Amino acid sequence: MTGTPTTPTTPDAQRGVRATRGAAIGFAIDCYDIYLPVVTIAPALGYFMASDEVSPTIVSLVSGLIFAATLLGRPVGAVVFGAVGDTVGRRRATLIAMYGCAAGTLALALLPGFDQIGIASVFLLVVLRLITGVFLGGQYTGAIPLAMESSPPHQRGLYGGLITMGFPIAFCVVSALTYSVMSGTGSAYTAWGWRVPVLIGAAATFGFALYYGRTVDESPAFQGLAGKKQRHPALQLLSGEGARSLRQVFVMMTGVWLISNATSASYPVTLRSLEGVTSQQGTLVMVLAQVALIAAYPATGALSQRLGRRRVLIGCGVLAAVVAPLIYLAIVGSGATSVPVLTVLTIALVLSSICCFGCTAAYLSERFPTRMRASGYGIGYSVAVIIPSFYAFYESGLASFMRATHTTMVLYVVGGILLAVGAYLGPETKDVDLHADAALEGAR
Repeated sequence: MTGTPTTPTTPDAQRGVRATRGAAIGFAIDCYDIYLPVVTIAPALGYFMASDEVSPTIVSLVSGLIFAATLLGRPVGAVVFGAVGDTVGRRRATLIAMYGCAAGTLALALLPGFDQIGIASVFLLVVLRLITGVFLGGQYTGAIPLAMESSPPHQRGLYGGLITMGFPIAFCVVSALTYSVMSGTGSAYTAWGWRVPVLIGAAATFGFALYYGRTVDESPAFQGLAGKKQRHPALQLLSGEGARSLRQVFVMMTGVWLISNATSASYPVTLRSLEGVTSQQGTLVMVLAQVALIAAYPATGALSQRLGRRRVLIGCGVLAAVVAPLIYLAIVGSGATSVPVLTVLTIALVLSSICCFGCTAAYLSERFPTRMRASGYGIGYSVAVIIPSFYAFYESGLASFMRATHTTMVLYVVGGILLAVGAYLGPETKDVDLHADAALEGAR
């Protein structure tokens, strides 16, 4: 049973390394694509809108809508590709999703603007991001459970943290590409410069799909179930053990995503709007903070292997609810414009809020049995995105009765509480044998 320690088996070490490397690259590409609307498209919204509509408020709301569209497609992808991963194979689900994601990103680079088709350009942008989000939701649904099933049990926490390193790496890469193009082309960025990071993302995704198909083997845990008849995996998550796990994971991951959106999507906008802080300085500060996360995620994953996933996740929730709001308040209320000071405070904010991602890959994989693991992981991870994805609208509503720069603090408090409570309601999982229920199913 999920949540019950068993005697773990030891998968082939090289298989685990290849699967983890593939999942890490795939996760980085996934995050790169998610950051495109926030980092690359937002400065070029004038291409998709009439010049008299591009006010800071409209840009913020449209950027939030585009970002939300990408995230909202992911639950659909998790259901569709989760079923593929649990019935046909994790590897095949990952490959189909990655080729679809590459095609969607390429199409983004070819979109016409307002001058060509009017307001329909914004509509097409949102719809395309929604469709691409479906394939993004399928990519990690197969790749991450495959990597966890192929990893040495005593190192799953570390391997999971290495996978999520793709998150900050992607932010650094997309930011560097965007601002190098922006500084080199000036006003031409709005006309065509934004397409360069998008095209690079499409090429990287196609290349990764080819690499993954040639180097990564199917999960040994899934092979133990191949050919066995079972109910649709998504239906198994509606009752019994699967439903209980999904409810608990949903509460926890809703908190994780609220915190993540506060730090990765909302805070950068606030940082760049601080008096005396230029857009370039704000981006530099965020990139340096993300560099700190590159080391923090594996460290958090390894810590969860030693102390337990449950304990570490509860601790992360407390930090996000209590410490992160205080650091955020110090940033927006101090009037500091020094890049070194803002960098130190931002690193502290990032570390106190989203280190939890360092152990979510392992934890979510361990919460569901093999026969529904891809579906459980994908749906649990992605369905929880829906409510937090409208963070910009929540902040807009809160701004009617509190200072706009303080609304993000509410996201931290609510998200941290949900994360801590959700983790508390679940079992400890670090010693779960991900192959045990495969063997059980194969014997039926």
